[in-house]
Amino acid sequence: MSTDEARSHPGEREKQVPGIRQQLIGSWELIDWKVFRGEATLDPHLGPADNCGGLLIYSADGSMSVTLSVKDRPVFTDESLDGGTPEEKAHAYETITCYSGGFDFDEDTHVVTHHVRYATFPNFVGRDLDRVCILEGDTLKLDTPPMLHGGESLASYILWQRVK
Repeated sequence: MSTDEARSHPGEREKQVPGIRQQLIGSWELIDWKVFRGEATLDPHLGPADNCGGLLIYSADGSMSVTLSVKDRPVFTDESLDGGTPEEKAHAYETITCYSGGFDFDEDTHVVTHHVRYATFPNFVGRDLDRVCILEGDTLKLDTPPMLHGGESLASYILWQRVK
């Protein structure tokens, strides 16, 4: 469409170039995750990013879900859905972080807000978690404002790759 055609059809150009919110729709796989203490770079609470996996999903209806997990988690000795020793259950909880709910995106500030409804970490439930969104092609970087990790307030980012 030429510039003259776009001017004569208001809204047509916006339909051709979707906003960032629309570009978020889909599935994303974790490719990197870092935590920062001042200038120092640390591994996240689940361990080095190479040992972790994750899936982030944004749907067109405004729902979202994220799972971050240690790869190759040990299975429970009891395969029942309610199985597992207390130690196995504690280790399983320590090696995964999940939450889901809704999301909004502010096109001006590039902040995606996750409205948490369900979470493995119960303190997230009912909270809004803001993430600064940097989208470059099929790569999505979500910068997290400082959060408590081991009693310290630390910033982080997670880098995601679009699932094809």
